[in-house]
Amino acid sequence: MRTGQILGLTALSLALGMTIAVHSSADNQTRVGDVSETRAISEAAEGNNWGLNGRTFDEQHFSPLKEITDKNVSGLGLAWFLDIDSGMGIVSEPIVVDGVAYVSAPLSVVYAVDATAGKLLWKFDPKVRLNLAINGSYSARTNGGVAVWNGKVYVGTGDCRLVAVDAASGKQLWEAAVCDATQTGITGAPHVARGKILMGYNGSDDGVRGSLVAYDADTGKEAWRFWTVPGDPAKGYETKALEMAAKTWSGQDSWKIGGGDVWTAITYDPVTGLVIFGSAGAGVDYGELSSIKVAGDKLFAGCIIAVNADTGEYAWHFQTSAPGLQTENNHILIADLVIDGEKRHVAMTAPKNGFFYVLDARTGKLLSAKPLVKLAWANSIDLKTGRAAEVPSSAGGGKQWTVHNWWPMSYSALTGLVYVPATDRKSASNTAVESGEWMHGTAGKLIAWDPVGQSARWSVEEPIATNGGVLSTAGNLVFQGQGSGEFAAYAADSGKKMWSIQTGSAIESIPVTFRIKGEQYVLCPVGWGSGSRLFAPAWTMATPQSKRGPARLLAFRLGATVPFPLPPDVVPSVPKPPQQTASQETIRKGSVLYGTFVCDGCHSPGTDGSGAWVLNGAVPDLRYAPPEVHRDWYGIVLAGTHWDQGMPGFADPPKFAFPNMKMTVEDADAIHAYVIDQAWKAYNKEQTAPHAISGKN
Repeated sequence: MRTGQILGLTALSLALGMTIAVHSSADNQTRVGDVSETRAISEAAEGNNWGLNGRTFDEQHFSPLKEITDKNVSGLGLAWFLDIDSGMGIVSEPIVVDGVAYVSAPLSVVYAVDATAGKLLWKFDPKVRLNLAINGSYSARTNGGVAVWNGKVYVGTGDCRLVAVDAASGKQLWEAAVCDATQTGITGAPHVARGKILMGYNGSDDGVRGSLVAYDADTGKEAWRFWTVPGDPAKGYETKALEMAAKTWSGQDSWKIGGGDVWTAITYDPVTGLVIFGSAGAGVDYGELSSIKVAGDKLFAGCIIAVNADTGEYAWHFQTSAPGLQTENNHILIADLVIDGEKRHVAMTAPKNGFFYVLDARTGKLLSAKPLVKLAWANSIDLKTGRAAEVPSSAGGGKQWTVHNWWPMSYSALTGLVYVPATDRKSASNTAVESGEWMHGTAGKLIAWDPVGQSARWSVEEPIATNGGVLSTAGNLVFQGQGSGEFAAYAADSGKKMWSIQTGSAIESIPVTFRIKGEQYVLCPVGWGSGSRLFAPAWTMATPQSKRGPARLLAFRLGATVPFPLPPDVVPSVPKPPQQTASQETIRKGSVLYGTFVCDGCHSPGTDGSGAWVLNGAVPDLRYAPPEVHRDWYGIVLAGTHWDQGMPGFADPPKFAFPNMKMTVEDADAIHAYVIDQAWKAYNKEQTAPHAISGKN
């Protein structure tokens, strides 16, 4: 049976899940999902499993496997594939333990898959509630992955829950509240440390107060919570560290802007016993909170923070943000480097400001910081103060800071290089950034960075600005998927492309590798699925073809001969829009209101959205709205008849919605006029391009 047809066999899947026969590296039977700190550390040198995010606690995303090398990778073939029933693609990092792959999909759905054959073993749906918060509705559309520990699989949900399920059966065991589901949601993957599950959440952009929370892995009981920014001073501060941080915030009611969320960058270091994690910036720039004027460093927003893994007690912090430049911190990896003749245990990271930082993992001391590419806003950082030497605007400087986003890097001790998936903004003046025009000067890059020499060894330019995470192996290979749909392998020492395949689907996930019965596999989820898909132009993440590709799991091994199921490129047609009766002035007003009410925060810019009316977990492109949507415009947009699907009614917006102003009938009419105008432009363009009509490949 073709693996792409298996998803409907629910009953069989459950039976299979109850009787999974799995084997350890010694081919002895063991229980399903058997991951522990002792096992993870003792088996790190083997590479048979990918049992943790990043494979090992240090988050290096490196595998010692070398059956597949730069010499034989040309013989890589498709071993199996599995279609995933989702309107959005998969961005998660698979966890593979004893022949079973655990993968999360949009709406926080978890799949357990036989990693040798691609057969579905079980599927768990946490039934995410989409009608609690706008941010939660957005968060539910993407999921960064799961954690597996001591026979359980853990997933964070778009409605703020951490859920534990049995690794053998997929049955829910417990759930815990992580954040306020009326404010925000979870998109990142849980991490593990000292028998605890670590979970953060989204919300800096919406004024949510950030924290990192640790739960007992067996019971779900909260063990500790580290708040990243101060709360209401009238209620006192939870810790001495927060009392210290509060002194760096000035301005009346400054604490209300919140921020500092910990949604993705969480790394446990067994050597120091610390959890080292990154926080996002502080506050929001729209809605009622935009009027609050805040000065100071605003700790611990825009920081790398270290806490004791057992207690959550503050150890150290290093702030990558600077006044006027809020920097989101992403993937953090740990390694031992020889710097100036001395062996140092370091934490390495590349936040959104474009610099690559090396910090002492024990103390947080800054050891080096250099820009990955030529930056418009700064060219150096003072090692004593950690402050950047900004380039004045009069000298051509600009606020160019997004270079490395959340997709993880990879470090190979064999080459001494960190492989960074980056976006290179080649021109970024202040005006360009503020208007969004910066996107027209972007390109994707895979940069091989020497953290000791503090320079790029090689780089590969990629046609799409946004691409997937990176995997490096002892076979002198670096694997990465691209938004164009290409999955490629490069020589780790030189950057030469050694192998590639066109998958037909945009790739924004994290590939992994594992070994079963002596055979090495490479597993890569595909499909256009990043949260950025909701608010950024499609061309920055995918091609017109790759954005229409299916959500799939693709597994490769040497000598495999499964025919590749390249999907047909069927272009959806634009339904004929209703007659436009509004004036140009009203349409222009609607264009402004489309941004004012943050419609573009989910439905993306009108000129380049998803290109389809797709539900099933996705947010539809309004240009493709069917007639019934136009007929029920007031009900959907004002009254909230689709709130159960995550679309609130703006006549009386839900709690914690930004902006929280109430939409009038006149506003709704103007926005509708703008949507109809965009639909007519797309419809007329289609009529003049017969080759693009639905059903044409």
